[in-house]
Amino acid sequence: MTRPQTVRHESDPEIGRVLRVSGGKYHVEIPSGVLEASLRGRVKQKDDRIVSVGDLVELGRVEDAVRIERIVDRTSALTRHGVAKRREQVIVANVDQVVVTVAAAAPEPDLLMVDRLLALAELSAIHGLVVVNKIELAGTTDVPSDMAPYVDAGYDVMRTSAKTRHGLEELAERLRDRISVFTGQSGVGKSSLLNALMPGLDLRVGEVGQRKGRGRHTTVAAALYPYPGGGYVADTPGLQYLSLWEVDPASLDTGFVEFSEFAETCRFGDCRHRREPSCGVRDAVERDDVSERRYASYLGLLEEAEGK
Repeated sequence: MTRPQTVRHESDPEIGRVLRVSGGKYHVEIPSGVLEASLRGRVKQKDDRIVSVGDLVELGRVEDAVRIERIVDRTSALTRHGVAKRREQVIVANVDQVVVTVAAAAPEPDLLMVDRLLALAELSAIHGLVVVNKIELAGTTDVPSDMAPYVDAGYDVMRTSAKTRHGLEELAERLRDRISVFTGQSGVGKSSLLNALMPGLDLRVGEVGQRKGRGRHTTVAAALYPYPGGGYVADTPGLQYLSLWEVDPASLDTGFVEFSEFAETCRFGDCRHRREPSCGVRDAVERDDVSERRYASYLGLLEEAEGK
């Protein structure tokens, strides 16, 4: 993982990592601490990317002012279709791992959201991990039955409780020396988990509404925090809906890892696993080797990607 430089020659550019964006100011970590920077005008003119949390940036100094001169090429990015404008919205840049978080209860898991987040991670070549939090509400530490398709697909499904601290030691090991993004619907306990893992962080947390069983937004913008022992973790606002940005329909099936072995037996190399004859994936669904619900999620994303 690329970290801000600890040894720098006078001729080398100063590199820092953006931890937070607030009020047009960028909070950037450098080896000596965190400083506040603004965005130089020519960056806006020459680079159509928006500086995002997680970005490595080249800094310049004019007297006491610090300016972002350039965005270093990203290794990866967790992105989505912008809500307000038709453009890519980078949630966090340079990500190693997406921690898709659901609650065992309150709120009820949004499995379509989980499918979309895992597909987004796979399509972005980012490792995906599923965490079932609030297991104290379920009365058991077993993997919930609705999580079985993810286990069958090869994903690790961890069970945690921010209240009882069950599973936190193992989760802590999974975060070390990586840039991990906690994401998922509102109210699943992302901020509570990070508070439990990183004492002193003191992120705001909220209760799930009693009437609709939905979580309340407490995180209003993504932020990156240095993780004890190495790496970073990011808390993100709870998602109510996720639309993928400019996905090639022909490669969408790679976002569903369990399809791969069966797609090799498809009659056509460009099979989209919908109505084509002799489709290995559809045959696997009929045999229950692939989850019918996961397959339905794929078809829904395929329609979006094709603009239908």
